Amino acid sequence: MDALIAMEYIAETKEIEIGQLIMRYGHIRVHRPEIASSLMNSVERCGQIIPVITVKESDLSFVLIDGYLRVAALKRCGKDTVAAEIWQCNEQNALIRVLMKNQERRWEPLEEALLIKELLGQHNISQAKIAQLMGRNQSWISRRIALVHALPDEILGLVQKGRISTWAATRVLAPMARAIPDHAKALAENLIKEPISTRDLMELYHHYQRSNRKRRERIVKNPHLFLKALHAAEQENQATILKQGPEGKWLKDLRLARHIFSRLTQNVPILFYEGQERLERRALLTAFEDTRKAFLALEQEIRSYDSHENCRDKRDYPDTAYEGGYNQRDQPYPQHLQEHCETGPEGKGEQPVSNLLPLRGDQTHHPGVVQTLPG
Repeated sequence: MDALIAMEYIAETKEIEIGQLIMRYGHIRVHRPEIASSLMNSVERCGQIIPVITVKESDLSFVLIDGYLRVAALKRCGKDTVAAEIWQCNEQNALIRVLMKNQERRWEPLEEALLIKELLGQHNISQAKIAQLMGRNQSWISRRIALVHALPDEILGLVQKGRISTWAATRVLAPMARAIPDHAKALAENLIKEPISTRDLMELYHHYQRSNRKRRERIVKNPHLFLKALHAAEQENQATILKQGPEGKWLKDLRLARHIFSRLTQNVPILFYEGQERLERRALLTAFEDTRKAFLALEQEIRSYDSHENCRDKRDYPDTAYEGGYNQRDQPYPQHLQEHCETGPEGKGEQPVSNLLPLRGDQTHHPGVVQTLPG
């Protein structure tokens, strides 16, 4: 489809002098040094593969519409000519067609925004007309224009020169500039001095959003120090987790569950009331019942391991009393050391924790049994 659209405008493809090119729209494309170097190496090895796109202005001059990186690569390789498609149309139609045409690399959002701004300002085309010609809706055009307007000119220039990534500009600096322009400028200056990875920059921005005014100022004025402290805290936290092991995580999860249950308990008078719709109440109780079953399953699992451990201790160390470890009077009666580890009379033998503490959910009667609320 794109190839058919472009063919309507191609009059010829030929070699023209680089000096004949009018670099009118060079400011639209974002310079990316890594791509420029890769393209130069490709030109040196294989020559120019894809022609640039031009519009004829006179017999000896051609406006370069697309292919600014290729021309720069050819210049760096010492070439004097460039293979060019010469489209028979005006500049505005050529610009729109280039936006619709897939080139060797996709247009970045900021490049699209700059080109649309050019069409609006220099060629006096309305947003509705641009949207119609591009097959887009007007909201898409408006979002692209807002992207350019959100960035201060200084930051926009840095992005065009490749000093700041388009991602950083669109995802972090643009929303920051809309809220507090000075913070966006300060952060941009630090990014020029020492770039920050995409992951670290996004993490920094998340912390910035949750911080108070004073903390925000410290973040944008010295982002690298903030990230250094943040990484140190993360490493310390990881060391603590490693030191505490699964036991520490277990205790932390239980504390969290306890807080959640406390909050749920406080909300009971709000959620359950007289005259409540039966369907609504049943939905709440069903969720509670599922949670209760999960808790009882955990409780039973703990009880089974506690019982097994108690049995194992009594099988492995039956003569502890005769080794001087404990007073013989404190040991259970021999007749009670049976296969199922039955305990002795009260006060004579050590009982499992699960027997000392009533576990809710078993079939025997214990005080405090959790009852299912009526639905």
